[in-house]
Amino acid sequence: MVDERPLRRNSEVLAETMELEGSRLLDVGCGDGTLLGWFLRRGADAFGLDPQPARLEEAARRIGPGRCVAGCGEMLPFGDAAFDAVVFFNSLHHLPEPAMAGALVEARRVLRDGGRLVVVEPLAEGGYFEVMRPVEDETGVRAAARRALRDAAGARFRLEEEREYRTLVPVASAAELIGRLAAADPGRRPRLEALRPVVERLYVAHLRRDAKGRPALEQPMRIDLLRRV
Repeated sequence: MVDERPLRRNSEVLAETMELEGSRLLDVGCGDGTLLGWFLRRGADAFGLDPQPARLEEAARRIGPGRCVAGCGEMLPFGDAAFDAVVFFNSLHHLPEPAMAGALVEARRVLRDGGRLVVVEPLAEGGYFEVMRPVEDETGVRAAARRALRDAAGARFRLEEEREYRTLVPVASAAELIGRLAAADPGRRPRLEALRPVVERLYVAHLRRDAKGRPALEQPMRIDLLRRV
């Protein structure tokens, strides 16, 4: 069956969805600061938060000091009504399941009246998911993140837009993917090393090429845009 969801870049979808110029924005789970730098280059007054010191050091090298702080989504170290937008990009499902609802409560607290919550989450399908699945099957946690978001949409936010699309994630080799997965969660490294032959085989099986001819893996995504009420 043909997948009719459009093939898009994450940046294209975010640019269409968000008002960035002059917006004070928080990127929860900013990692190495790649997306945060993209927000800054497009005129947002953007800040990032991540629980991993090593990732924050990477972010500081990438975008300079003063933009990222250590912390967790369920206890944001910011005052009330501090931001126009809060973004969870590929990060909500990384929170412990009991903390997901609390993180969305915190997002509402730090948003100004009418502020927007943007949540972009990978679906439990597609080549990227299948390659990492033997290492860590995230079907359950991604479903839990979805439930938490739906509950928040009914109680704390008004859902304005929801759509699904497919993206191609450039991954030059299985070794690069293993390093990427370990950086996102260092606890995965022993499993990654033990399952390296499986990951390598699945990588080859699901390998595609993006528009520039680079090796890539397909990942279906969902973006939800909600407004604080």
